[in-house]
Amino acid sequence: MKIVSVNVHKHDMQLKAPWAIAGRVTESVQNIFVEIQSNKEIKGIGSGAPSADVTGENFTAAYNRLQSMAEKMIGWDVDNENHILERLQSDLKDFPAARAAIDMALFDLLAKSEKTPLLERLGQVHEAFPTSITIGVAPLEKTIKDAKNHLQEGFKILKLKIGENVDEDIDKVFALSELSSEGPLIRVDANQGYSIEDLEKFYEKTRHLGLELIEQPLPKNQIKEMLNFPKELRDICVADESLHSPADAIQLTDKIRPFGIFNIKLMKCGGIYPALKIAKIAENEDIKLMWGCMDESKISIAAALHAALASSATEYLDLDGHFDLKWDLVSGGYICENGVMTINNRPGLGVYNDI
Repeated sequence: MKIVSVNVHKHDMQLKAPWAIAGRVTESVQNIFVEIQSNKEIKGIGSGAPSADVTGENFTAAYNRLQSMAEKMIGWDVDNENHILERLQSDLKDFPAARAAIDMALFDLLAKSEKTPLLERLGQVHEAFPTSITIGVAPLEKTIKDAKNHLQEGFKILKLKIGENVDEDIDKVFALSELSSEGPLIRVDANQGYSIEDLEKFYEKTRHLGLELIEQPLPKNQIKEMLNFPKELRDICVADESLHSPADAIQLTDKIRPFGIFNIKLMKCGGIYPALKIAKIAENEDIKLMWGCMDESKISIAAALHAALASSATEYLDLDGHFDLKWDLVSGGYICENGVMTINNRPGLGVYNDI
């Protein structure tokens, strides 16, 4: 099966409301969409969300690089998938989100050619997982209001963005823990916003509340500093900004164990192919996996879900990025009921409507 055309589109996708994390506020996101047509009249689609802050890519440069890459791909034999996927690792080395868009379009195309969901092709391990729903950095009153709305929508796991003021963060966590008799499951994400002293204080004050996890508390270059904390804390800490590639995963498990959990984002690592390599390292090293996202199209959210359900190390989903968008170019992709996500069993990624 050979590629006969590759179309690349870009769209500025507005958010339902401005979104704040430690250090920045976002009102819209730019996504790139890739459509690969084969000579068997089968089409694969993918999407990417290049971001200077997260993936290290300039959006315009990534888009232009994809346009030139599209021309090179005409005539490629996709049945030789490992060769193509490895070639993408070198040809688009510095453009992980752009690489992810092509990667998932190829996986979508291959699974559709077999008339099967991608998850079946990858090897299904799990049926479904609950996803967390994220609450951005906001005043306490709005934080509580957003949390109540999410719980009423059926979500059981709240992820709170923290990292700007540790005392306010502690107050918010206490307030969220009291929202119901049993209390929702709470995750927090500092986005590298804490100092060592902040993390010590936050953990000491909240440890009895049973937080499910703490995502990237310290700056990504302070990996060794994480080793000064007790194992019980490191076990619930998540490597996010510190983890971009299989090489990073190897470094984070080579004689040291600064994090007990890896957060795999297709945009950071470059797609399903390298993500599954990271997942295999996690499986071998007894590291739990969380699958995360940015504000992305349903295409890439679905791709992450298929990969997540194919790994025995998967323990957590944080695939709520599409919920922030006002609109998308596609439908389908997955089923989410009361916060629990599963695939829709359609061929490929399960996404439909042409882009």
